[in-house]
Amino acid sequence: MTAGLSRRGLFRAFRQDAPAGEAAGDALLARISAACVEPRGVMCRRCGDECEVRAISFRLIGAGKAQVAVEAGACTGCGECIKVCPVGAIELISKDRAALIGGLVQLGAAS
Repeated sequence: MTAGLSRRGLFRAFRQDAPAGEAAGDALLARISAACVEPRGVMCRRCGDECEVRAISFRLIGAGKAQVAVEAGACTGCGECIKVCPVGAIELISKDRAALIGGLVQLGAAS
């Protein structure tokens, strides 16, 4: 997914002066932050229940904890998951920014 990110997209992804999605053609994607309670053993899963396209999944990691993931190809950026999150752990970001973050995570894991 990072292969389609241009230099201009790189800088636009981190622009602070405009909210995500303001530029023409920007598609949005849900991003779940570390504030999510699922990985800490608190079962919530409200975002997954609210997602009509089932873009949010939960992978058990043991001891009643789950890792939450958003499938970029399925997420429509509708924002319904944001409304139901009790801890405000979900935000919408541009797909370019998500691709950049994903690429940086992969680079960090390879090191």
